[in-house]
Amino acid sequence: MGSIKDITRRILYFFKRKPYKINLSNSLTSYSLGNSDNEYFYGYYDRSPENNGLILYHEMLLDESAVRITVMDIATKKRHVIAESKAYNWQMGSRAVWIDNDTISYNDFDGRKYVCIWYSLKSKSIIKTFDLPLQDIRKKDFYLGVNYQRLRSYAKEYAYYCLPEMSEQEYEDYSNDGIWYMNTLSTQGSLLLSISDIMKCEPNSLFNVGKHFVNHVMISPSGKSFIFIHRYYVKDKRYDRLMHYDFNSLKCLMDEPCQSHYCWLDDKTVFGYGEYEGKKGFYEIDVDSANVKKHTALTLKHPRDGHPTVYHDWIVVDDYPDLSRMQALTAYNYKTNQIIPLGEFFHDLRHKGINRCDLHPRFSDNGDFIYIDTIYSGHRSLLPLKIRLNY
Repeated sequence: MGSIKDITRRILYFFKRKPYKINLSNSLTSYSLGNSDNEYFYGYYDRSPENNGLILYHEMLLDESAVRITVMDIATKKRHVIAESKAYNWQMGSRAVWIDNDTISYNDFDGRKYVCIWYSLKSKSIIKTFDLPLQDIRKKDFYLGVNYQRLRSYAKEYAYYCLPEMSEQEYEDYSNDGIWYMNTLSTQGSLLLSISDIMKCEPNSLFNVGKHFVNHVMISPSGKSFIFIHRYYVKDKRYDRLMHYDFNSLKCLMDEPCQSHYCWLDDKTVFGYGEYEGKKGFYEIDVDSANVKKHTALTLKHPRDGHPTVYHDWIVVDDYPDLSRMQALTAYNYKTNQIIPLGEFFHDLRHKGINRCDLHPRFSDNGDFIYIDTIYSGHRSLLPLKIRLNY
């Protein structure tokens, strides 16, 4: 089946292909971070690689055995490799994020387990090692993690590969795995929400025969709550639930088969692509009341899934490759419904599945730039785009 799909894609691309590999609107100007012999990228869409005049990114080793975690000075283009990590994937890298102007966090493998490491730029040294890998963090206060070994079975594009796939018995131990909590004053974490706990929240009959995991943890701006995806497979069919937890009570916000990528608009509102009342599209959800509002204008213009990132009233969302193998980038004002096509970027047929290159747009802290991972040139790279929007 896979080969038939590949042949079909190639035929469609032959007839639909466009005469360019990058096409930017008047709202965007691109510039290069410089040349690298290796592929380089940042990772997920929920964090910015830019901080205080520096850019953080991953550079893949030629044999793909590890990534170099690299910091570049924007003004001088001087690069500094702070570490290498074997705990990585193409979608999130090693989950390298800025903690503050001096501290960078990233995940690694210590030979026995996945860990989280904090590195100080000032001292040029590791200042903390935690016994649980990070998925999202609230400043320096706490972070939340998931089991990346569990993801290897049913979410391979988000997994790490230093440990083998879990056995059936290990995988079905839902009482001792789930979302983990790390108080950063300590170095040892604890289980905050087990998968068993999550399955008890508004359960259905399919839970008993499903293969369950959690992913896409995103902490609210205040740090008082977080969302995540509870995903399970029944006979290769995927089911999703968008969940919300305020460290006291757990609720299901969306419970239809497709729930995908979300972001926080403010401390009580999330926005993203999902399915509601049988219809897929972009939705805004009040996490307190669970009220749902469909963003029809964006859904009509951009009917497929994407990764949304927000700055003030503007959301930028990407798209997966269309039949011409172009990935669209779109700006959307969620208060006025104004839509601005920003650009198109070519994605070849060679990179697919866990090796694909999603754009994963992210705003800089001041909103002047959007950073995307792109492979339009045939070489995976992190591309800064100067953006002009009316904030």
